Amino acid sequence: MRAAIIVAALASMTPALAGPLFCTDWQGIRTCQDGHGYTSHETQWQGRTYGDDSDGARWSTSRWQGIETTTVEPPGR
Repeated sequence: MRAAIIVAALASMTPALAGPLFCTDWQGIRTCQDGHGYTSHETQWQGRTYGDDSDGARWSTSRWQGIETTTVEPPGR
């Protein structure tokens, strides 16, 4: 579910993002790539998920009292 929210948020910021993402997990870092040079990385620390991508966007996701909140910092800010 979290990946779907992040992909939806990133897709709205990056119109060129199209097609499937291929993701791997290695040493606590989740890396997703498409076939066109887009890459994103996510890691978890103290119950929070932090991510960034090759377009310069950054995000964090946390859960408190059953509510999941994702904050996205678009590229160039």
